[in-house]
Amino acid sequence: MYQLKFILLIGMVILNISNTGFNSSYLVNTTAPSYDPPQNINDQLENENTPLDNPLPNLEESSTPTIPASALSPSSEEIQLSFQEGTSLTISHSQLALLREKSKYFNSLWSGQFQETLQHPLNLTQKDFTLLLNCLENPKFEIPLEEITSAIQLADYYELTEVVKNLEEQLIDGYESQRFEPFNSTEESLAKLKDLLNFAQQFRLNTLKNYLEFTVVSALLNQTSQLADFERILNPLSSEIEALNFSDKAYLTDTHLLALKNCENLKVLHLEACQAITNDGLAHLTPLTALRHLNLSYCENLTGAGLAHLKPLTALQHLNLSNCRKLTDDGLAHLSPLTVLQRLNLSNCRKLTDDGLAYLKPLTALQYLNLSDCMNFTNDGLAHLKPLTALQYLNLSGCMNFTNDGLVHLKSLMALQRLNLSQCWNLTDAGLAHLKFLTVLQHLNLSSCMNLNDAGLARLAPLTALQHLNLSNCQGLTDAGLDHLKFLTALQHLNLSRCRKLTDAGLARLAPLTALQHLNLSNCQGLTGDGLVHLKPLTTLQHLNLSQCWNLTDAGLAHLTPLTTLQHLNLIFCDKLTDDGLAYLKPLTALQHLDLRYCQGLTDAGLAHLTSLTALQHLDLSGCEKLLMLD
Repeated sequence: MYQLKFILLIGMVILNISNTGFNSSYLVNTTAPSYDPPQNINDQLENENTPLDNPLPNLEESSTPTIPASALSPSSEEIQLSFQEGTSLTISHSQLALLREKSKYFNSLWSGQFQETLQHPLNLTQKDFTLLLNCLENPKFEIPLEEITSAIQLADYYELTEVVKNLEEQLIDGYESQRFEPFNSTEESLAKLKDLLNFAQQFRLNTLKNYLEFTVVSALLNQTSQLADFERILNPLSSEIEALNFSDKAYLTDTHLLALKNCENLKVLHLEACQAITNDGLAHLTPLTALRHLNLSYCENLTGAGLAHLKPLTALQHLNLSNCRKLTDDGLAHLSPLTVLQRLNLSNCRKLTDDGLAYLKPLTALQYLNLSDCMNFTNDGLAHLKPLTALQYLNLSGCMNFTNDGLVHLKSLMALQRLNLSQCWNLTDAGLAHLKFLTVLQHLNLSSCMNLNDAGLARLAPLTALQHLNLSNCQGLTDAGLDHLKFLTALQHLNLSRCRKLTDAGLARLAPLTALQHLNLSNCQGLTGDGLVHLKPLTTLQHLNLSQCWNLTDAGLAHLTPLTTLQHLNLIFCDKLTDDGLAYLKPLTALQHLDLRYCQGLTDAGLAHLTSLTALQHLDLSGCEKLLMLD
């Protein structure tokens, strides 16, 4: 056993948050380690850490403990750590290795590459070290709620990011369960809330900050309809707030939006279904130049003229205008300065025409564009999308007026990963040939494209990156068409529901799709139990939907026994199933969800076959009229 002198000096003030108070002055002298972990660009905040000006002059390099390489060899079973306070602790080699793996601080310290030169040093006590080790080894290790913030600071200093994350979740749970006193609109409570917001920002606790802003602050504001109370709550927090949610709040008026003028750091604002908001209200958003996400969906009083007030919001990345039904083409012209916009939702803006899409040409940073149920778009409108070469997601569902020729204009969108063409009724087999250039396409929705037939599926063969394919309610498809899917070996999700011409022979064509995880065959009324034998090779299936396959029999379920990874099985309205059929489900021990609604042939005796399904979390037997146990 090796004797190691463990002297860790930290320059930090322990911060405590409790029901009785939160002192923000503690935050001033808090320091952080030299290493700053990388942050997501969308979540990146200003670094509040300040360097130390006066490191201790009497700290010698020799005071930094190191562990000889020999001491860290796998042959070392136990290591004794001695603390400056005179106590010691024995840990295993695996515990030491875990600390080095999870913390760059400890890894550097014990490899002899770290110099501890922090001001006002304090000793890491054995108690604190044991706390960190317990939290690291057991993510569910609970500590008193009033000590969590101190522990977060400690774990953050030693760069134990997993521990910080787990403690953050414990802290949120403490507020959600009201084990902490809930925040209210009193001056004292708002001061505590402000300090906790600062704490969350300083230690990059984004989940906590989102919870406080979206759940706590937004709830306090939404509890009052009086403008004076609204301002009294908001004003003390205005410089800290980065996100607010007022969705579906009928009381919110244009004047309330004026009260946001001092929220200079506001990045996310949800105003969904705030029906009292008008164009004049949007004028009050112009000072909020830090805004990145703005949701105005279902604000039905907004018109195109109101969008002129969004021009100064040049940092906007996400804009949701779906179901703003008074929006017209000229309104989209005001979006042209928003050149960093990445996501734009115009779903169900039914007054938009091809001319409106022309105004989107400057928005070349767009990655997501939702135009679903904009019924006036034609082939000419799709031509305006050609410059948007960064698009990864395009939703044209319910745009019924464009034809095969319109898809020609999508050829330049070679970054496209998701394309929704459902309910595009004018598309035929020939149109799908234009998709061959979209070689990175992963999701394709062709549901309810009534004019597609087997030949159309042959045009999908070049799309070998496809993982999700939705062909539901393509009623022209037959067994022969499924043969064309054999090249799509990356498919994980396949929806064939309501393809009523499919028979058992068609399922044989799915055998090459061994990566399938989700298969929907609901309402394929031409299938029988015999057809399920062809599913045996699909051993990675996790979700299988056979609802309303009325000809499915007990013998058919016998073919599912090799599908031992199955987690969800839907057998709704499979009227021919009896108790004997349930016996074949015994090997499916991974099943978590089993839906047997309206399987009229089942009795109490059949349920005995389900006792081996110990992973089952959801079992629905409603409408099974012969089950006496449900009476």
